[in-house]
Amino acid sequence: MFVNGTPVIEIVLSNPLRSVTFPESGKVLAVIDTGYEGFAVVPREVFKKLRLDELSQHKRVLTLPTGRLVESTGSYGRIAIPELKVFRDGFIETTDGVDEIVLGTEFLEGFGLVLDYCTRNFEINSCW
Repeated sequence: MFVNGTPVIEIVLSNPLRSVTFPESGKVLAVIDTGYEGFAVVPREVFKKLRLDELSQHKRVLTLPTGRLVESTGSYGRIAIPELKVFRDGFIETTDGVDEIVLGTEFLEGFGLVLDYCTRNFEINSCW
């Protein structure tokens, strides 16, 4: 689906080591961003609700589209796409100023995407 011209999917995030999910019930929208090479970046509130801040932390430096460098903190978690009945584990990070959940190319490995801006159609399918 598209929201304001941006492709989004419904997901559920989780921390399997702490048995925590976000949202607690239902699904949340995540932006697909092929310009972001990471797995996922989330707002700090989501990161804390998932209790990822209680796990071993790793720091990285991200280059924003403007060329500005920012430091992120992250840990490993899980993202499920209920509609496809699939999940992927990977590095979920957070940094100041993030106000939406963004999925990058590392998350998208193993998925086929069809983006048709003419018809506003977005399809995602698992290759595995």
